Amino acid sequence: MQQLEDLLSPLHDGVWEVVVRKNEVQTPLSEHWVRSRLNIPSPGTIASYRHGQYHLHETATEFRVHLDRYDPREHPILHLADDAPLVLMVIDTFAALISDSRKTLPSYTATELSEQAKTWRLIVLTGIVMLLLGTWIITEPVITFGSLLALLVPAGFFLLSIPFFKNAIHLRPFGIQSAGRLVLGFGIVLLGINALFAEVLELQSFVLLVLAAWTLASAWFSLGRTLHGPKAVPEGFWLRLVVGILSAMLAFLILFLPEAAIELLMLILGAVVLAIGLSLLVEGIGLWMRMQRRRPSEV
Repeated sequence: MQQLEDLLSPLHDGVWEVVVRKNEVQTPLSEHWVRSRLNIPSPGTIASYRHGQYHLHETATEFRVHLDRYDPREHPILHLADDAPLVLMVIDTFAALISDSRKTLPSYTATELSEQAKTWRLIVLTGIVMLLLGTWIITEPVITFGSLLALLVPAGFFLLSIPFFKNAIHLRPFGIQSAGRLVLGFGIVLLGINALFAEVLELQSFVLLVLAAWTLASAWFSLGRTLHGPKAVPEGFWLRLVVGILSAMLAFLILFLPEAAIELLMLILGAVVLAIGLSLLVEGIGLWMRMQRRRPSEV
């Protein structure tokens, strides 16, 4: 049986995505495919893998592979700017939430339904908490943004330092492989410690500057590619054009109207949290209703 890699040549000829059924290729995948934990949400995906520029989304029955323009390990900043624009992340997140909300509940047997008494309560409770949290984010955007920054910026620096330490130090036998990476790792840790004691306005300025650079770069790449016509944008000409325009508008908003940008970003975050909460609430109530309809004789 063929390896998945043998079927991916169309990606180099302008095809955006190759879809292969799992039963048509050899499984498990070869050791070249590495599990990818951080990805733009996509409907139906149960796991994601990377192999250089190849990006694979695994569904229940298929492998869906597309070709990123940049390998995230080799060019992480260019990958974020071109392959994973912030605006595209938002669009795909809402698309995935809408797709998941249309799915029907699993077909439980009567016995399985009888075992879900605690599950539906937990789902409903989680949904209510998410709805309250989403409402808070939307009604108090500035406070929420400041609280998130105080927590996430230091944590982000500490997490960012881990790969540098892993590549700098060899444990067995113990030794330093790269003094430069070790120094960089300690430097990033110091930035994280400094962020712990920084003022909220300083963190806000730093994060907004990063977001502005990200969105400006995404606008540059997206609009630049659309200038070469539809053939240069296999993932969709109009999608990339919209992403480029919205990225430029968001960058302008961040640079010249930062308070409005914060409110917009928190509105989007709140809407995502509300959508997740509503989806969980509907799922929990649906499960409860199915439990009520089961016949006692079937239990």
